[in-house]
Amino acid sequence: MADDLHAQARQALDRGDPDAARDLLAKAHAASPDDAEIRELYAGLLLAHAIHLATDARDARRRDIARRKIPYDEEFQDSPEVARAFDAALAAHDAVLAVETGHEKALMMKATLLFRRDRVTGREAALAILRGLEAAHPDHKQVTFLLKKVGTPCPRCTDTGFCPYCAGRGVRTILRFERVCEKCHSDGICPVCGVL
Repeated sequence: MADDLHAQARQALDRGDPDAARDLLAKAHAASPDDAEIRELYAGLLLAHAIHLATDARDARRRDIARRKIPYDEEFQDSPEVARAFDAALAAHDAVLAVETGHEKALMMKATLLFRRDRVTGREAALAILRGLEAAHPDHKQVTFLLKKVGTPCPRCTDTGFCPYCAGRGVRTILRFERVCEKCHSDGICPVCGVL
């Protein structure tokens, strides 16, 4: 049964239907949780979905900042819509980790998402995840890089994570004309640390 579901999931992927593939792989994984091939493909699809949701959350925050006209240096609370987007992204990362507990990429992405969501309260949670990864993989260069980025406040944006040139909006207004911010390529994130 699991092999049939796995084959159907691969066909769904070939058709360009990742949602159907994820559903089929969920059933295949439930039927055969020890099958490494099924688990690897399922975890990969779940991670791709989690990354997509994390990007959506970041974009929802950027749009919300622009809509609410929040000044760059003002502390603010995320709107309920943005908070739900971050909750969905975190839940999606947890789904990956439920399938494959030590999934390095999912752990790194979850740490960066926790940090991106709230640089004050999320920093310690992110650092705890990254320190655990560093202990398990001391030579992992990306983990070392993330530890440095998360652990050291950014001097460019005063650790807000938003582009200081466009105030996180992705556009700059010059003489009442809006132009795409060239420093952050319209992402609204700090070019130094905001990639996290």
